Amino acid sequence: MGAFANSGVAQYGNEVSAGVTTLKGAMAVMNIAESAQKMLDKIRSDLGSVQNQLTSTVNNITVTQVNVKAAESQIRDVDFAAESANFSKLNILAQSGSYAMSQANAVQQNVMKLLQ
Repeated sequence: MGAFANSGVAQYGNEVSAGVTTLKGAMAVMNIAESAQKMLDKIRSDLGSVQNQLTSTVNNITVTQVNVKAAESQIRDVDFAAESANFSKLNILAQSGSYAMSQANAVQQNVMKLLQ
């Protein structure tokens, strides 16, 4: 019987039966119902709070993910621009080397013609 013995409420295992034949029993049932309602309200409030926190966290992670992708794209663009400039520089150096070699060959041929 336990704590419910004085309130006109008997507990059998996990079940609670209320003696509603008396005013005291009816008041006990009302108190139990009010306590249960308050507990449910508290649980619902806690669940709503956790749900709001999770929603906010998901939104923040989504924004962070978008920002990371944008930063990655900018890094790739910068790398591409730097590599394009480096390629152009090396290409110009290679072409100028070829031109210098052709000019050197032309000078040698002119010297040979003059010597003949």
